[in-house]
Amino acid sequence: MATRKIAILAEGALGWHAAKTAVGVIRYAPDTTVAVIDSTHTGMDVAEALQGPVGEGIPVVRDITEALTYQPDTLLIGIAPRGGALPESWRWQLLAAIEHGLNIVSGLHAFVSDDEELRTAAARKGVTIWDVRRPPARTRVADFTPHREGSHTVLLVGSDCGSGKMSTALDLNAEAQRRGLSSAFIATGQTGMMIANNGLPVDRLIIDFAAGLVEEQVLNFSHAHDWVFVEGQGALNHPGYSPVTLSLLHGSMPDALIFCHKAGQTAIDGYEQCLFPSLNRLIEINEEAVNWLRPERRSKVVGISLITNHLDEPHAREAVEQMMNETGLPVTDPLRFGVAPLMDALERHFAG
Repeated sequence: MATRKIAILAEGALGWHAAKTAVGVIRYAPDTTVAVIDSTHTGMDVAEALQGPVGEGIPVVRDITEALTYQPDTLLIGIAPRGGALPESWRWQLLAAIEHGLNIVSGLHAFVSDDEELRTAAARKGVTIWDVRRPPARTRVADFTPHREGSHTVLLVGSDCGSGKMSTALDLNAEAQRRGLSSAFIATGQTGMMIANNGLPVDRLIIDFAAGLVEEQVLNFSHAHDWVFVEGQGALNHPGYSPVTLSLLHGSMPDALIFCHKAGQTAIDGYEQCLFPSLNRLIEINEEAVNWLRPERRSKVVGISLITNHLDEPHAREAVEQMMNETGLPVTDPLRFGVAPLMDALERHFAG
């Protein structure tokens, strides 16, 4: 697939968490991000707006009119407003983009191509609207088919949403390829799909078929590759999103897991009354959920990916050391310290 020149719409929300789609696309997509639209950070570059190491040199602009001066061919919606609908205040920007021949990529729960005005405008200009979250028409119930012998399926799980599951899976896939291994990444959410141009919008699948469609993807990828890194979603301990996590655990039937966590977090974001048990217990419940189905071949968490970008470097290193002491597992912040310790742990696990 040809690479795109993308303008990302992140109006009013260009931050690590609120604009995680924008951040993910900038960090990992093979496409070129030429500008980010956010009138509250106009005049900065993305790295300045994020106060971090991502997006240096990419300008933040006021609106689509200014973004067009950088000659994008695609407008990508890089944030997810509460409720998943298209804010009316954004409509003119999408219409202007379409009028100038830009394709639209959207991960919203509300499908842009179902909007009559936008669909008609796109048809008139001959541009495409990709609603990434639109689920496939096919259905499939999981049938518990074993993976190809010799292949290694690794699922990313975590303590909460936004705990680094997608980015760690992408980093591990890149590290495996650097080591000369045959590996692939399976996207299970809209951002990963925008980056990889493959995968499933698991949070839009009918629950009876979610595990089966994930299983189908994993079987296809594990037939072609020795290592398969499956992007995780949600968390088993999340009061709202645990079903999608369980579907991924049972659909992918991983041979190993990597656990993801934000240093210092003690409760589900937005559910402050929903406190975490110990990290060891969180790890244990994810292992148990896989091994309900396959007790004779136990899957385990072999390493921890830790988000520390809210800490200075000495405190980040202290958090990594503390987590290693608490769990007895290799720990790293892939963004800050690299993902090699996790790949080392996976290779040791499968060699043993």
